[in-house]
Amino acid sequence: MLTIIASMERELSGLRREISSVPSGSDLRLAVVGIGKSRSQAGVLEILNAGLGGPPRQLLMLGFAGAVDQNLKTGDLVLSSRYYVESPSEDFLTPDTVMRQDGMLAAANAGLPVHHSDSLTVDGIVSTPAAKIALAQEHRVGIVEMEDYWLAAAAQEARVPFISARAVLDTAQQSLPSYLPGLSQGRAGDVLKAVASPWRVPALVGLAYQARIARQTLFRFAASFIRQWESEGSALAVAR
Repeated sequence: MLTIIASMERELSGLRREISSVPSGSDLRLAVVGIGKSRSQAGVLEILNAGLGGPPRQLLMLGFAGAVDQNLKTGDLVLSSRYYVESPSEDFLTPDTVMRQDGMLAAANAGLPVHHSDSLTVDGIVSTPAAKIALAQEHRVGIVEMEDYWLAAAAQEARVPFISARAVLDTAQQSLPSYLPGLSQGRAGDVLKAVASPWRVPALVGLAYQARIARQTLFRFAASFIRQWESEGSALAVAR
């Protein structure tokens, strides 16, 4: 079973329509695990413990990321070779080698250039250019996100192959609104404040446009990955 996960439903946008053409009974699942360490860990553990119809044989994470490398732009696809977490010992985990090769092939088939920047799993949204530059210099990473290290750790513990594919949302030079963390986690009070404050609308419109670009990258990559996974499954069935 291939299980494709994301921290937010919007990161899976378009894929549910794409997989409607997959034959009934196919071993393909989509699931939202939640944002940040505690939510994503709980969500992925439910999946790994067969809470959604059977344990996965492969786990693919799709999600947005913030760039801290100034050469990355909105919509760039990143397949990191290391998932770091902020710690004194600079701990990191790695994706499954075979799945990473499959991911690079899927990206090539979709016409998407791949960036191999390492990622850093952080506790919250990094909202200022100064903070992004500091993280890039301290950790030598290209992107920041909030789940990959913890998802990779859970998958490794369960001995399930894992890879994360990230599309850049905000650039290293870009400041993010201070109210964005509340919006990203769906806190009603923060959402109402944003809607009731006209001066906040341009920033939200700009981010919405960037999100559409990043979603399109994730959709193209995932659709290609699914087609490749289907063809490999068909080849195995014929061989048997």
